[in-house]
Amino acid sequence: MRDPGFLSLFANRALMAALAAMASSQLVKVLAPLARGRAPDLRRLGDYGGFPSAHSAFISACAFEIGLVDGFGSGIFALAAVSAAIIISDILRLRSTVERSKADIEVLFERTGLARPGASPQFRSHSPLEVLAGILWGCLCALGIYIV
Repeated sequence: MRDPGFLSLFANRALMAALAAMASSQLVKVLAPLARGRAPDLRRLGDYGGFPSAHSAFISACAFEIGLVDGFGSGIFALAAVSAAIIISDILRLRSTVERSKADIEVLFERTGLARPGASPQFRSHSPLEVLAGILWGCLCALGIYIV
């Protein structure tokens, strides 16, 4: 039998659910200004942080889809769930630490008068609500992919 190759990626439900959750989460951030009567903000397409957490949606959709397809008692679901838990924990804890450290470094640059080696990348941590919304959105996207 011939290997379907690269195109078989599009038949991978877990991957499609994860990508749909990530893309739609970022799209929400781009379109959110419309609710306040402003133009969409295309700069938000690649931003970290914000509502909902796209990374939480991404990993949750993947894990939930694996559970739906392979069973919630399967070993592969256990691996996906544990990986999701670690990533989501990092999203909540590590990012806020990085954000605080960045702010402290900015203060040091200002106080010492040293020149910055370059512009700091945009970085924002997530609130627990943003992460929870991402998890729920990811599970809904996975359910949608599963039903289709």
